[in-house]
Amino acid sequence: MPSRPLESTLFSLGILIALSICCGSAYAEMSQPDLIARGKYLSDAADCMPCHTSSKHKPYAGGLKIDTPFGAIYSPNITPDPATGIGIWTFKAFKNAVHAGIRADGQYLYPAMPFDSFTKIDEPDLVALWAYVRTLPPVKQKNKDNELRLPFNIRYGMLVWRSLFFDEGYFQPNPRKGLQWNRGAYFVQALGHCGDCHTPRNFMGATISSRALTGAQVDHWYAPNITAQALKTVNGWSKAQLIPFLRKGAATNSTDLGPMREIVHDSLSRLTEGDLNAVAIYLLNSGESEESSPSVMPELSPASERTGAKLYTANCANCHEKNGQGAAGSIPPLAHNPAVLAAKPFDILSAVLGGLPARDHFMAMPSFAGVLTDQSVAKITNYVRTNWGNDAPPNATPDLVAAWRSALTLPVYASDAARSFVCPTVGPGSDSNLDSRLIAALSAEMRLHPVAYAKFVDMYRAQRPHASTAEIVDGMIAAYCPIVAASSMSDRAKSAALKRFGLNATAYVASQKVSATEPEMAIIWATPVGYTLAEHVGESKPTLSCPPDDGSLLPKSLVAEAQTIVGKPSLEFTVETAAGQADSLANKQPAAKLANVANALILTYCKGIKDISGADPADKQSALKRYGEQVISALQTLAEAAAQSKPAPEGK
Repeated sequence: MPSRPLESTLFSLGILIALSICCGSAYAEMSQPDLIARGKYLSDAADCMPCHTSSKHKPYAGGLKIDTPFGAIYSPNITPDPATGIGIWTFKAFKNAVHAGIRADGQYLYPAMPFDSFTKIDEPDLVALWAYVRTLPPVKQKNKDNELRLPFNIRYGMLVWRSLFFDEGYFQPNPRKGLQWNRGAYFVQALGHCGDCHTPRNFMGATISSRALTGAQVDHWYAPNITAQALKTVNGWSKAQLIPFLRKGAATNSTDLGPMREIVHDSLSRLTEGDLNAVAIYLLNSGESEESSPSVMPELSPASERTGAKLYTANCANCHEKNGQGAAGSIPPLAHNPAVLAAKPFDILSAVLGGLPARDHFMAMPSFAGVLTDQSVAKITNYVRTNWGNDAPPNATPDLVAAWRSALTLPVYASDAARSFVCPTVGPGSDSNLDSRLIAALSAEMRLHPVAYAKFVDMYRAQRPHASTAEIVDGMIAAYCPIVAASSMSDRAKSAALKRFGLNATAYVASQKVSATEPEMAIIWATPVGYTLAEHVGESKPTLSCPPDDGSLLPKSLVAEAQTIVGKPSLEFTVETAAGQADSLANKQPAAKLANVANALILTYCKGIKDISGADPADKQSALKRYGEQVISALQTLAEAAAQSKPAPEGK
């Protein structure tokens, strides 16, 4: 096409201008092919492709479903397609998204995109990344709408989150450390965003910076503590072991499990030897965690020790050896294995019950789910965690194993009926011992609160106070199944959704059974958003910023109506005032989405109090949080009332 050479010339000119303005001589002498190659390397290091790819035939075109405690988020198309991708973006817009977490249209990104880590990526590397993504084949694929529940679908709610947990700024080298240490820190903290999996999160889903890399739950796996103190002192890692593990996912003392396999395959394995060396240097010398010393856990009783030893000898010793050392190069050791020493026993339970595929030189591990009882799995797990120098807490219980077994395999649904997604019969005439009336009541509640696990568990226990963890999980799944069945998803997607629900429900129930220091993500969606949450995380920053009001985010008519209703706002208001304004705007604009009703009111109130003279900025921000909480609460009540008034689908 005649316009292509001009487009290419303008693109090259734009890159050169960006380089000269922002980066000085850092990349200024690099040719465009070299700059693009550098961007490709950085994209691999940041694991961009897997997150922005839902089909291997359409890399970077987005559409990947990311399940969060607040609902589903779909990754966007970042190919240069001008209609559905980022083809009309400028470098400034790209930088604003990656560095500041703000889209080209001014809306806030959700932290499923780890901009809280990517903000540390330096300017020259942002330019190189931009050069690379501009060369990707454009793919015409519309972005999917997120499936977040109220109030988490209100992007203005990110104002509170950002003010509490997001500090925009580039990586700052530690002048007391060497070049290699700082290079490793840059990869771990910025590009690799390792803390997203290995750092526990608070009530609002933000990583707890004071406990960076100390370990956290990821689905039904446990991302272990990778602080220097844990790697060297507890697990005995050396640089000679850590580098091969990062490169291949396997070392003499461990193999990768769960989500780490994808990270190794798509990201870490593609780093240069020098960068892997830097990462290892940083991880092994990153300084001790600020976390307080864990309490001493009780030892196994002599009887449990003997039983565990017998079960281990009969089922595990042939491969892992009696001393837990494994077989060099083919079977990983259990002694000093990070997965074994994790704060929670989830990795062992997942491996024993689900088995493991072959990996590099390591042999496959068969599933023992059909061989061992829940009690036997718990005894073996605790024996392994407390022998051969291992000092992990023996916190596996038969009840916990039963729950993990239910969620991993969903045995009731592992059948031809499940593949065509036919929910099992509950009640008279079925093989289930679940209470059909209780399951029906739970299903009715789930239609109103589709992810409020804490509420559902409390309901179940109120009716069945002596129910086991596994029975509770089975009840949750049975109640959720007809809701999924009524959706428009494919049978395969329904099965996947049901399994995710089972895993999340298990994680919540299990968090009450296993003693550990970090709060579970599973409790987040049972907690209201707004001012109450702010009390959990300490004082907010004394600043107040409002979203743009240029008509690009909300219908102007809705904002104008909100301004009429809110009038001249005050820092002091009653609950009735805020709730009344929410009801009034929703009634006057019945066609508007409730999320946009909340957005319009929050925007209007924010603009109204921003310029109040003589008021402390912290008081303004506190008032905005309280106002947002009351507005959201009122709209949630409206949404629930509307849902209750709808007739149930026939035949469901």
